[in-house]
Amino acid sequence: MTTKLDDASWHSDGEGFPPEAGPEAGATHIGVFLAWAVLGGHVSDDLEEESAEELAALRARELTGGRFVHESCDGKLVTDDLAPDATAFALAYYAGDDEDEDDGGLYLEDYVDSVSPGDGEPEDVYRVPDTWETYDLVGPLIDARFSQWQDEGRPAVLRQRS
Repeated sequence: MTTKLDDASWHSDGEGFPPEAGPEAGATHIGVFLAWAVLGGHVSDDLEEESAEELAALRARELTGGRFVHESCDGKLVTDDLAPDATAFALAYYAGDDEDEDDGGLYLEDYVDSVSPGDGEPEDVYRVPDTWETYDLVGPLIDARFSQWQDEGRPAVLRQRS
């Protein structure tokens, strides 16, 4: 069963999205996560087959994650694009707990903390550039969370360490 974890249109069509940012800005955070999966070898065989050229460009850092999401994934992050281990991790870290009223997992919190520290406005997250510099700020944190998730026995929901 395919689960949609995120969709750029949920952000770009949502309340508080700065229209001057353009719809692509709703995909930057999605692209950072998917780029992490690609660079770490955590994508599905189907995605490898369907988007081989684009994935090669992403691995060579000639294509950004956000652009890849827009051009090759229709603006969406779905479980079918991830390998089984990355799917379980994404459900625990990216999606989080459905019963949690915060609407999502730790990933967005980590992303915001990494790219816009301080007291920025909530919509500032959509002004973060879709660049490899952005990825370089967030990617190591995703690696750390992946290790945490493995160390904790692959829990269904990843929570902050105490």
